[in-house]
Amino acid sequence: MDRKKAAIFALSLLTIMSTDTVAPLVKQISTSFPNIDLALIKQTITLPSLMMIFFGLIAGQLVRVIPKKTVLFIGLALYSVGGMAAGWSQNFSSHLMLRAMLGAGTGLISPVITSLIADYYQGKERADLVGYSFALSHFTAVVTPPLAAYIGAQNWRTAFWIYLIAPLVMIFAMLALPGVSRSHKEEKQVKKEPIPSMVFAYSAAALLTMVFFFIILTDLPYLIETKPGISQFVSAFGLSISTFGSTLAGLVFSRIFRYLKRWTVPLGLLLCGAGFWIATTSMAGMLVMSGLLCIGTGIGLIIALIMLETTNSVGENDSTAAIALVNSAFSVGIFLSPFFFAGLPKIFHFEENVLFNFQLSGMVFSICGLGALILILLPKKRQAIPTRYE
Repeated sequence: MDRKKAAIFALSLLTIMSTDTVAPLVKQISTSFPNIDLALIKQTITLPSLMMIFFGLIAGQLVRVIPKKTVLFIGLALYSVGGMAAGWSQNFSSHLMLRAMLGAGTGLISPVITSLIADYYQGKERADLVGYSFALSHFTAVVTPPLAAYIGAQNWRTAFWIYLIAPLVMIFAMLALPGVSRSHKEEKQVKKEPIPSMVFAYSAAALLTMVFFFIILTDLPYLIETKPGISQFVSAFGLSISTFGSTLAGLVFSRIFRYLKRWTVPLGLLLCGAGFWIATTSMAGMLVMSGLLCIGTGIGLIIALIMLETTNSVGENDSTAAIALVNSAFSVGIFLSPFFFAGLPKIFHFEENVLFNFQLSGMVFSICGLGALILILLPKKRQAIPTRYE
């Protein structure tokens, strides 16, 4: 493995763990700050995601005026300080400020990681690396939350030492990556063109996907409560199973996409749809876990495909701004998801029902999957889904 690939993989470890790692520690954090409202305590998880939206867009503009390696250094420095220091802050306001710093750092490095893949690699190798990078980031999201719960069992502050990995990654990336992402000759030839219109379509798809997918992160425990007899193990580890499905999808994405090409779109959507229906209707724990695994696998294929198509849509131009826009769309979808489902009962005047919300998500993914399938099968519409890899 060349040093550039190793650096990209190392950087990929940091993206999702920035927010997910300390999620199991919210109750212990609230105990340390008894005078702080629980809703504000939960901002330690959500605030970094909000900061990622803004700083992801900023990253897309920064690379137009300073080298990507410099943007990476700034982002990794913010990530390192915010990640570790937040665990030792004695004041909750400063704790939140440091968590926001972590989110800012994540926002700066996330789009640069994928754009580096687009800069250095083409064709099958690019598809491979997009999938592997996605898989690695989700693998850490499987491992680090239970690790943080174990390390922080006696004192939640010690769990923040997990972020010590960030300065180590920073040192390695700064040594392994070239000074610029392209040769000076290539850099002069690459124009800073406007973001292609297709990227806005991918961003809309990313936003809507997250709105309907993210309910499993916010409402899975409430869904399990509607199923008498199902072990709380399903509630505790269901999200990890879903994330594990996304990890598997990232590992096999390139191979699936190489063989299925445009059929990858309906496959990912229908897997999500089927997973939601299985998780919603089943009364057995193993079947619910199987449904969550299907959802994670399907969403993994969809996200990897959106990221790959985004990098390819810009051609020879720099892809950082385009990727930043799509990443921000994912984050906006995550932010809007709870408000969307909370607003439905008020708009249509019915009682809030978690089963209906999961069924609605399953219906949306299923309809979109069938629609994509029809577009492929209809001769006159065969070009509706990109076919550049055929």
